[in-house]
Amino acid sequence: MLIFYFLMIILISAYDNNTSRIYIHEELSSNTLIFSSISSYNLQWLPSSYLFQTYFYLNQNQSLYTTNQIINREEFCEKKFCHCSECLINLNFLQTFSTNNISIRTIQIIIKDINDHSPTFKKTFLQLPIAENLPIDYEIPLESAIDNDYGILSIQNYELYPLINNPFSLIKRSKPILKLKKILDREIKSNYLLKLIAYDGGQPSLSGEQNIEIIVTDVNDNAPIFDQMIYRKSLPENQLIDSIIFKIHANDHDAGENARISYSIVDQSNIFHINERTGEIYLKKSLDYEKQRSYSMTIKARDHGIPQLNNYATLIIDVTDVNDHVPNVLLTEVNGTIMNNYQINLSECISKDIPLLYIYVTDDDSGDNNRVSCILNDTRLNLIILTTNAYSLQISGSPLFDYEIEQSIVVHLQCTDFGIPSLSTSILFYIQIDDCNDNPPDIIFPLQLKNQSILIPYETTKIPFIITQFIIQDRDRFQSNTFSYSFTVSPLLNISLTNNGTLILYSMPTIIGLFIINVTVYDIGNLTNRISIPINIYSIYDTIEIRNFSMENTSLILLLIFFIIIFLAAILISICFLIACLLRSNKTQSQRNSIRNSSCESTNSSNERTGSSQKTTIEVLEDTTNSSNRIYQYGIKQAADMNVINTNGVHQRDFGYSEKVERYLTHLNSRVTGIDKDEGVYGSSDISSDHVQQLTIRPPSISSIHSSQQAYQDSLKRFEQLYSIVEHHQKTKLHTSAFSSDSLIV
Repeated sequence: MLIFYFLMIILISAYDNNTSRIYIHEELSSNTLIFSSISSYNLQWLPSSYLFQTYFYLNQNQSLYTTNQIINREEFCEKKFCHCSECLINLNFLQTFSTNNISIRTIQIIIKDINDHSPTFKKTFLQLPIAENLPIDYEIPLESAIDNDYGILSIQNYELYPLINNPFSLIKRSKPILKLKKILDREIKSNYLLKLIAYDGGQPSLSGEQNIEIIVTDVNDNAPIFDQMIYRKSLPENQLIDSIIFKIHANDHDAGENARISYSIVDQSNIFHINERTGEIYLKKSLDYEKQRSYSMTIKARDHGIPQLNNYATLIIDVTDVNDHVPNVLLTEVNGTIMNNYQINLSECISKDIPLLYIYVTDDDSGDNNRVSCILNDTRLNLIILTTNAYSLQISGSPLFDYEIEQSIVVHLQCTDFGIPSLSTSILFYIQIDDCNDNPPDIIFPLQLKNQSILIPYETTKIPFIITQFIIQDRDRFQSNTFSYSFTVSPLLNISLTNNGTLILYSMPTIIGLFIINVTVYDIGNLTNRISIPINIYSIYDTIEIRNFSMENTSLILLLIFFIIIFLAAILISICFLIACLLRSNKTQSQRNSIRNSSCESTNSSNERTGSSQKTTIEVLEDTTNSSNRIYQYGIKQAADMNVINTNGVHQRDFGYSEKVERYLTHLNSRVTGIDKDEGVYGSSDISSDHVQQLTIRPPSISSIHSSQQAYQDSLKRFEQLYSIVEHHQKTKLHTSAFSSDSLIV
């Protein structure tokens, strides 16, 4: 049972990511796991926690274990490691995430007391000399037992034995007191053996006992008398140690040794010390208002007579508070359950008058040091004061919580006392926002379009016809996407709207035109959304007429554009032709100048042309006063052997040179106009029409030649020049093949 009793009970609660609180019992066995895997990063003890390395250590897995040093709560309290009312120690570690990212990891350990101490008395045997002349109901204070446990585990009761044949009874107060019930008679009985037993409040209860021997002495007629029976003194809890806090005084009307008085504290607690001779009382240990707010001690004054006479007085020390404790905050749900995880669920539709949780603030200090004021960081929440240091958390109503915007919030609560200097406590708790049906359904499709309607052709639409399919969404989380619909249509139309949102036309109306369908969508919470759907039932024949009219207009426009393009192209071509004529006129003028320079050589070369047996094709370009030019081809050969060479390579017998010239000049003199074939040289009897068409080229049109005598002479001169040019090329020994098939342009 003892082993089971000392098993560890560990409760861990996280205040934030860097602070954890652990509840353990004292006197845990060595190598007991306190906290598994505190962090996945490297932890190092901070200097402020070095003194606890005697009791705790970290292994390689960053887990916290106890050492073989016993954790004794009473020892921690005595050494000021923690407060005796709540033994809380802080283990601080340096947590390194990276070279530039470190934090302090704090493990708060609250050591719970166990009933590991039995009540004890400083003396297991006590002798009390009692004068036989003590009056009835005389009270004799006894030494209180000592139990190092706290609270309910400390001393709770005393019992006195034997119960019979005992002139003393026990008064059960904060400390035991013997009360005389009968007159003592030393001559009948000089001593009494009593047993005082003290019990604590543990389960099972532990006890301690003290044997008391009451020795009845002879009368000493004057006992020391105190100035008053009860003394009272107030001390601040930060009173300096070893300072004189009080001085007590008693008188003895006897003389000599019987009058010399010595003082002592009966229930010595080691907190106070009295000077035996002077009665000055000193403070030996620090006071703690939160641990004990008052002390009551019995001061004994005894003389040195034989037998010694004693008297007793009571000194009450009231400890006054100093603001040395921060406020403690307790959160409870509405039903009174303590919130350990600091998290509540809140519906976004909750009204502002409903409490969300209760906040209770305690401060172990007193007076203004105990008065606390709390504030929140969220204006959407209000703290409603219930009583002193008690609040109800409610929503303010403006602005409202919206699940679709945020699903959880972190609330920072800060409570500050009114002490000087003031101390404060801050905690974080979390509110999870639950969704409610506060959003109407959203119509995703069809869209609400202005000045547009759904077109339905009257003649070609197959009935039943699906007008549209509704697509609905609801932003509320719990919405099951089940919606209901209702509609109205104006004018009347045979339509229906199915449960899945399909709008169907079942028959065509007698009159076509525009119809307005007003549809209302309901979600499961009866929130609605509305949309108007215009549909236009039309005849396709009306559309065809409009389309034909549009096509005719389009054809006219395209034809007009075509003629504009043709007109612009004609202007461009005319400009190009004009430029080409100007260039050709310049070229013809330069050719004329070249022929005049070579005219003198043509006469000399005429006598020699008979000796030539070469066959040459010559083109003569004659420029007349008209806009057209005539081109002649001639086949030239010596004397009567000259043959005409046409483009097909057909050789034809030619006339003599003199006859050719005569015919050429006669042709020029005849002023023939509008003829498409050249008979100026050969005549119609020499060359067939096919040959003439082959010989007459570039260009085919022929203009008439002026019949003046000057023109006749000029033509003869040009002919002579033509021959001189041919002879000139032969003399310069040009290759004859150059003139066999090609034409020489003059």
